[in-house]
Amino acid sequence: MFEKMDDRLLDALCDRLKPVLYTENSCIYREGDPVDEMLFLMRGSLLTTTTNGGRTGFFNSVYLKAGDFCGEEL
Repeated sequence: MFEKMDDRLLDALCDRLKPVLYTENSCIYREGDPVDEMLFLMRGSLLTTTTNGGRTGFFNSVYLKAGDFCGEEL
């Protein structure tokens, strides 16, 4: 069950957000690169793809849109 986030904690998190603009067809991360941040999409869309380390016959692709995020494995 989720609890309501404390306003001070929410303010502290928001203070650490850094807006970044990526142009179309930018490569943000490559499969296998270490993930050291979360990305929150404010506008536009992001295509994520994985081959699970190049495993034969495996391919997964997902479109993320405004309001979505990635990097939750942190």
